[in-house]
Amino acid sequence: MDGSTLPSVGSSSAGSTLSTALADKLALLRRVISGYGPSLVAFSGGVDSALVLKVAADELADAAVAFTAVSETMAEREIESAAAIARQLHVRYEPVRSNELSRPGFAQNPSNRCYHCKSELFDLAEPTRERLGLRHILLGTNLDDLGDHRPGLIAAKERGAKQPLVEAGLSKADVRELARHLGLPVWNKPQLACLSSRFPYGTTLTEERLRMVDRFEQALYDLGFAQLRVRFHELPSLPGDPNAQKPAMARVELMPELLPEAVRLSKQIVEAGKQAGFLYVTVDLEGFRSGSANLVLKRLPVLGKIPPSASPPVSAPSAAPLLSNVPSATKVPRPRKTVVAALIDRLSDGAILLSLRGPNQSMPGLWELPGGKIEPGESPEAALIREVREELDVEVRVRSIYDVVSFAYPDFDLLMLVYRCELLGEPSAKEVAQVCFVPRSELLRRPVLPADIPLLEKLSQHGLS
Repeated sequence: MDGSTLPSVGSSSAGSTLSTALADKLALLRRVISGYGPSLVAFSGGVDSALVLKVAADELADAAVAFTAVSETMAEREIESAAAIARQLHVRYEPVRSNELSRPGFAQNPSNRCYHCKSELFDLAEPTRERLGLRHILLGTNLDDLGDHRPGLIAAKERGAKQPLVEAGLSKADVRELARHLGLPVWNKPQLACLSSRFPYGTTLTEERLRMVDRFEQALYDLGFAQLRVRFHELPSLPGDPNAQKPAMARVELMPELLPEAVRLSKQIVEAGKQAGFLYVTVDLEGFRSGSANLVLKRLPVLGKIPPSASPPVSAPSAAPLLSNVPSATKVPRPRKTVVAALIDRLSDGAILLSLRGPNQSMPGLWELPGGKIEPGESPEAALIREVREELDVEVRVRSIYDVVSFAYPDFDLLMLVYRCELLGEPSAKEVAQVCFVPRSELLRRPVLPADIPLLEKLSQHGLS
């Protein structure tokens, strides 16, 4: 295969010109991360977490530390790659051995496997953060990550991890362009995911099976394929087979334009798969699809439910409706609206400030958290201050982000950045029909915007944490 047709992971274009909008987002990302103060960056070696680490290193200097949970589900080539990037950025690197397969509920590979994975990450990262005297744990989640089945986001919300790329409104394409601009060698690195994502939900994970996938994928990389997945499919045991482990078939996903090349190299591909331990090797004619394992959740709804024995802590139910409502990544991309909302509680009794939509607004007669859309060139904080002033005729002080809500309306996807705010005066209804503090016990007794329901459910049960 002609390697010139593939993206060169080691190349970059530092100092490339940014559009005004993207330059503004980079400036916002710098402000967000600088505002966090000393932080531990959960670093996988991919482009998302590399961008977070780069900006953290620029803004926080020695107060930025890279943390990698090195587990059986991490490809061997990625372990050294992560360490090399950390060295290149001159940041302190804290790799810690993870044992996800020993964690109850993980090896069984339930549909909320990523919840257990992220919980293991935080269980390891939190002691490191405390030991080093750092304030926060930063993740490399971007806006596009919010549009698929991702139970790991529930664990992140529970542990209070920060998502600076989301706060800065950065999509995957934005991340790659900024990484290229900043000279990161991984700016066009193919999408990666932990090796456990190669297994259908319900298929038991073992270290040997993970290594089979890793060996085969490495062989395919060596043949010149860049963006790929080796999907593991368990087969029935052969009659009289003395091996305890069942045989398996590998379903290889490659970029569709490279399928003719796969046919040309079919003998080498099959041989590599068999040497890795697979009985059969196939190439998927649909080609590479990130998250294709989640397609089964549509056909087997029971897999989408969290087993009682593996249920997350009490705060997770509020996040489950968010994820179940997010449209599948297999659908045609739809318009996305990004808005900000102010979460303001009354100190005396914890009541939450809500405003009522007027007759001239869309979805009139519904209550919501105050806020609105972000205008071009505005930071989320500036947009929130402006929207509250316009709606409630009062100034607010934006304190910190509280939650990130994804919701699918019939015609568009909504991303709502919810900030805790402090009132600097008495609110009054200016561009809304009514405004008032609502006791927590009454939050769900009023008709509220659909996107606000999961958050208000959490607030009504647990209050502000």
